[in-house]
Amino acid sequence: MSQYAEIKCLDISTFEKVSSARYKDEGIVVLSGEDELKLISGPARVDIFILFVCTEGKFQVNVNMSTIVVSEGNVLLCKPNDLIDENVFFPGFQGYVLCLSPQIIRECVPGDGLWKQAFRHRDKSVIQVSPETFKVLALYGDLLCLKTRAESRRSRGREAVLSIIRSLQCELLDELDECYAVDDEQQRQRDVLFRNFIDLLIGGKVKSRAVSWYSDRLFVTSKHLSTMCKLVSGRTAGDWIKEYVLMDIRFQLKYSDKSIKEISEMMNFPNLSFFAKYVRTNLGDSPTELRKKLRERK
Repeated sequence: MSQYAEIKCLDISTFEKVSSARYKDEGIVVLSGEDELKLISGPARVDIFILFVCTEGKFQVNVNMSTIVVSEGNVLLCKPNDLIDENVFFPGFQGYVLCLSPQIIRECVPGDGLWKQAFRHRDKSVIQVSPETFKVLALYGDLLCLKTRAESRRSRGREAVLSIIRSLQCELLDELDECYAVDDEQQRQRDVLFRNFIDLLIGGKVKSRAVSWYSDRLFVTSKHLSTMCKLVSGRTAGDWIKEYVLMDIRFQLKYSDKSIKEISEMMNFPNLSFFAKYVRTNLGDSPTELRKKLRERK
């Protein structure tokens, strides 16, 4: 069987099967040991929300084809449809991971506040928190480990765990709000449109390359959508679409055993020639050459 046989999906059921997990209960899984954390490996498409809190040392992971190093005092947010692979935990690493279903996120903080902020500031998926907030997050980690031990659970144990998760999210939201405060009503409206656009974009496993596909579903013109995206993020809607499409292409070429033609068809390109031209124009190589380079790259 090919080592590139299938790109797996990491959903909450993946981790609910881990017998050594600190805690698991209907959409919530807490992991803390290095062996447990290595289960969050790729190549895989994430179908849940994953929050990594590094309390000591550092680890490295590829998210959306970019290498990210998370060190002490950092928090990494992974969202549904993120692509992850090749994680490395350096000696001395300590931390914990929350794996949360979308339903739990909605239950904990109405409006998905933390994750909406993360979508807006995609280039800042790693949050460098203040020393004061870091101390609080470390304490939340200790508290989670204490409250999630099987022998210490009570009839209201789940609600206690949810309360800790709510508090942790609020701490991170406060941290983001201080960095990205928005006081202007027009700016808030732009943010809502941009977040809804990003939700549509990342929500589809096969992404339309036409701005009009997204603007039609958001009930605005393509020009208005691109203008608002530019004002909020510094990039047009077309720029965001191209980034995600190219990311999916690279991921499929590197890890899937699908043929070039099959990838082209899966991603709704009209024909193989158009797909090859699109890849060469935007990534500098033919699909075959790019696949070879990606698989040789360490």
